[in-house]
Amino acid sequence: MAACALRLTGWFAVNVLAAAGVLALILFAIGDFSLPVTMAQLANLADRYVAANAIRRDQFDSQVIIGFFAILLTVTFFRRGGFARAFEDASDKGKPSDAR
Repeated sequence: MAACALRLTGWFAVNVLAAAGVLALILFAIGDFSLPVTMAQLANLADRYVAANAIRRDQFDSQVIIGFFAILLTVTFFRRGGFARAFEDASDKGKPSDAR
């Protein structure tokens, strides 16, 4: 049971990190794949975020969260095979199969 929980935790952590990487890649693409331009775009976004009222910030926050979870769902869909393998018994991996 503990091994299964650890495998599932690792699977989920990799999915979250992959989704964060896709989000970072999107931000990098907005900056025309140039680090100085990306940082300038993020600085502009941060200035506008601070200047916005609370309602607009909440709207932006919800859009970012929904976007992140959509990316996470997509990554999870493409990595669904690892989810099933997390439930396999580790003691069966060393045994030869009965197929001849």
